[in-house]
Amino acid sequence: MKEKLKTLYIQEITQAHLDFERDPEYQTYYTQAEALWEGGDMPAPLFHLLDTSNFLSFVHGFRLGLKLARWFQKG
Repeated sequence: MKEKLKTLYIQEITQAHLDFERDPEYQTYYTQAEALWEGGDMPAPLFHLLDTSNFLSFVHGFRLGLKLARWFQKG
């Protein structure tokens, strides 16, 4: 299931349905984070952490959506 969700997450980013770049608040925080390192090169482990947190947020929203759909169908 985790691999299917990861595939769906990548598909949503690739097709620009989930576009972090267009969110001004996300951009502000990302720019601030990049400024912490010389040349704006975020260390790979921190970039991986950021990507993982984005994925986990996506999965949480996906699961919440499924629960809401089930609740709506029951009610």
